[in-house]
Amino acid sequence: MKRRTIIYGVIFSIASYAAAAVLALGIGAYVLSSFADPIVTLTVPLILISIGLQAMNEKFSVLLLTLINAALYAATGLLFMVPTLIIAGVVDEVITWFVGYRSFRAVLINTTVVGTLAGILSVVFGIIMVKLYGVTPFNDLMLAYIVFTVIYLIESAIMGIISYKLGSYLLKSGIIKG
Repeated sequence: MKRRTIIYGVIFSIASYAAAAVLALGIGAYVLSSFADPIVTLTVPLILISIGLQAMNEKFSVLLLTLINAALYAATGLLFMVPTLIIAGVVDEVITWFVGYRSFRAVLINTTVVGTLAGILSVVFGIIMVKLYGVTPFNDLMLAYIVFTVIYLIESAIMGIISYKLGSYLLKSGIIKG
């Protein structure tokens, strides 16, 4: 892996995590519950990760971003996000081998996959960690999963479009070296 790729990985991971923390603290999402966190992490932080991925443009860059972010979330006690990020990262790493990193289609697919997986998996792990699984009727949980999945899918696709536009601009203007 190139030195620039590693530097971008560290910078964009920390920026994404910091943006998520600021947004979460600003609206009290961590106090509300683990269910509010995905909405926070699927906006500006997801855009930053997606732009970072476009800048890195190299195999295993998704895994690098994943491991750094998982370590940051684990260090701050948000353990439900660790398996979420790892699963979403591994799935998206494989997808990037086929769709790439920078085209509109690639950015839209990558951002939507990561956002949707991270969103719904954090809800699943959040439900398990707050011990709602087994207490809440199964039909209610399934409805929640379906509703959250649709929300995250739409939200992530919108963030993918924004990410592509911003990433393309930053790369073409030379602000970020590809």
